[in-house]
Amino acid sequence: MTQLPFAALLLTVIYISSAFAAKPEAVSESESGIAIVGAGLIDGTGTAVVADSIILIQGDRITAVGSRDRVDIPDSATIVDATGKFVMPGLIDLHNHYGGGRAELERLFSLQLDFGVTTARSLGADGAENLQVIAEAKAGKIEAPRLYTAGTGFSHKDGMPPGAAIQRPTSAADARRMVQELVAAEVDLIKMWVDPTLDGLLIWSFDWNQGRAPIPKISAEIRTALVAEATKHGIPAVAHIYTEADVRQLNSVGVRDFVHTVRMAPIDADFVQWAEQQMLSFAPALSKAQDSWLMAEHPELLDDPALHKAWGKERVERMRLATTRQLMLSNPQGAQLREVYGRMQRFVSQVHAGGVTIAVGSDSGAGNVPFGWGTHHEMKLLVEAGLTPAAAVKAGTANGAWVLEGSDAQFGTIEAGKLADLLVLSRDPHANIDNTRSIERVMQKGRWLER
Repeated sequence: MTQLPFAALLLTVIYISSAFAAKPEAVSESESGIAIVGAGLIDGTGTAVVADSIILIQGDRITAVGSRDRVDIPDSATIVDATGKFVMPGLIDLHNHYGGGRAELERLFSLQLDFGVTTARSLGADGAENLQVIAEAKAGKIEAPRLYTAGTGFSHKDGMPPGAAIQRPTSAADARRMVQELVAAEVDLIKMWVDPTLDGLLIWSFDWNQGRAPIPKISAEIRTALVAEATKHGIPAVAHIYTEADVRQLNSVGVRDFVHTVRMAPIDADFVQWAEQQMLSFAPALSKAQDSWLMAEHPELLDDPALHKAWGKERVERMRLATTRQLMLSNPQGAQLREVYGRMQRFVSQVHAGGVTIAVGSDSGAGNVPFGWGTHHEMKLLVEAGLTPAAAVKAGTANGAWVLEGSDAQFGTIEAGKLADLLVLSRDPHANIDNTRSIERVMQKGRWLER
């Protein structure tokens, strides 16, 4: 009798759709502009909080920002008194997987906005229906974060993620043709899975003819063809990786941005120095790496109202079940998963200390990572891995913008000339990263969103 892999069994037990969230509605402001007055300013660059600040906004742009003694408020401006509050840029999550149809996507977009995620990147699960909804969101017809999509991602025909409806080219010619089709569909990037496992799970596939065998990876030839074709059309490539050798090979053909971390084995100082010189970036997805045990070992998290908003009552109650908890706690791969997670934490600490860009990518929508809630949790885990709260805020704002748009980014920081994506918080996230969740108001492109 064939037995389901543990990961599949676990997903069968706990899977249900994500929670409901009210759709934010734009609230119009006077064309005379807005002045947010008195807040502690966190501009997203990692610098110290500017006390008693003034932020001027006209249309969708920030026109001036600084301390009260340096910025004059126009007489015509609508004053927003933020005394005792803190203002930071809207959050950027570089790793999301949307699914469930049009209504579900719209709901997930609204949920992310409610949690302050004003920019999001969708990595590899967007077929034709998703792409249509995303196109409407980009056109302003649907309230949503600023969206970047990779369309459907690429992997080996028998590779990770197993069974997923993604593109699996068997030749370089296939790869080039598939990229051309994605370019015609107006994607923003391409994504490939280049690993033999997923966070320690499923390290072996099973072939009835050969017995156990490693899960095959997409070949270097096909990877190179994918990146070359994408580069020809002016779009970047992002890779889901596991080994140092694959990071080096992919970078040799032009890939700079990676999701997850090197975690097959520890890295050394030479790798860190090389990664910094090559201007690589990593969005670690620590949230995904710990999701097979987190809620079982910390059931108090299931009492969090924010998690209820993100998941909904039914999924929370499913996670509370004794059978679910026991299944998670008795995972035969638990020790291996924790070892992998420890390597990921050390990786984040090492590369961050060496000047390599770390950005927030939660892997929301995969496994047990809730949209919105997972973005804030990812920043918390970055702090646990060694970043300061200020550095974690930067990872979730300015660094994400740099990964997406480089020095041309028009969002991600609170600076004159940038788009006005910002959050008003009741508490200081530089003092405690959990305070990113103390959201009172969300602004996207100069418009307050109804929460």
